[in-house]
Amino acid sequence: MPKIAKQLNDLQVRRITRVGWHAVGGVAGLLLQVRKPSKEGAQAPRSWILRVKVGEDRQPIGLGSYPQVSLAVAREQAAKLVLDARQGINLKVQRQQQRSALIAASSKNKTFKECAEMFLATRTFNNVKHGKQWRSTLEKYAYPYIGSLLVADIGIANIKAVLDPIWKKKTV
Repeated sequence: MPKIAKQLNDLQVRRITRVGWHAVGGVAGLLLQVRKPSKEGAQAPRSWILRVKVGEDRQPIGLGSYPQVSLAVAREQAAKLVLDARQGINLKVQRQQQRSALIAASSKNKTFKECAEMFLATRTFNNVKHGKQWRSTLEKYAYPYIGSLLVADIGIANIKAVLDPIWKKKTV
């Protein structure tokens, strides 16, 4: 039979400073993780962890840092996630899907020019001239037509409008 953790109150949780994982009770598997401080004399970083068994695997799921996420909120979130896990939902996969959807949604709210500039900033070119050619080509051909459009709104007609002047030059 599993050991049931004593339910701690907020003051007791605040006093936990020893490095390790500490059961706080209220929800099975809810733990306060205390890590070693990065600098001597600094406060130890603390965060909420929920250990849930899904199928045969025990998964640690992060719920946020303490005290930004209070004990009551951590218990509430943990209770919801435990119910989901009992229904057979893989919590790690669900969280990754939510994160991917958020990233995709935020990128759709950017213009083509913003995305192209981010691409150029992260790309390493073989030489400086090559990088300038990329930027010049985008400024001359793409930005006038689709630079201010949201990425989500760009369609085939927009791409054709960018490429038509290039094709016409080559055939003349």
